[in-house]
Amino acid sequence: MHLAELARGQKAVITGVAQGAAFCQLCGLGMVAGAEVEIVRALSAKTMLIVRVDGSDVALRDGTASTIKVRPE
Repeated sequence: MHLAELARGQKAVITGVAQGAAFCQLCGLGMVAGAEVEIVRALSAKTMLIVRVDGSDVALRDGTASTIKVRPE
């Protein structure tokens, strides 16, 4: 399952992040394997997600969120 598939309020644990142009940036934001994430809300018909990771809210595009694999809790 990918981060973009979660519903608002749903929590999950990151199991992997796809290698690519945004990989280093995502790691810098705390999007690493083992981190707990929560969907705070979706904006613009779910093309932009607000995700809470390590106590911080991060805005991600749907395409970027689709590169992050998660395991729902």
